[in-house]
Amino acid sequence: MSNEHEIGVKKAAELLRQGATMLEEACPICKMPLFRLKTGEVVCPVHGKVYIVKSDEEERIVKRNLELDEIENILIDGLYANAKKIKEDPSDSEAILQVIRYLDALERLRRIKPSNSQ
Repeated sequence: MSNEHEIGVKKAAELLRQGATMLEEACPICKMPLFRLKTGEVVCPVHGKVYIVKSDEEERIVKRNLELDEIENILIDGLYANAKKIKEDPSDSEAILQVIRYLDALERLRRIKPSNSQ
């Protein structure tokens, strides 16, 4: 039994103790059973949160939303990094321009991103 599988079995047992429900569906990556938490979120004991899609269209939408979320996180990280530079040196004009660029990119992203992104 692989180490990943052993960890998955232990986490699965813990999920059951916490009141999660084991589903019929399995993780497409590791084939471990999926669990529905009390919050309604579906998780794999090995890989964490997963999305169950019923069609190619649903899969495309979920993938798009995940990519947009990742881009948003990258932009926010860049924004914070440059804000820190400005805090250290308020006259850093390059950092100020970068903040403006990041804010502009975030605004554009949020215009195309669905408000109920998964």
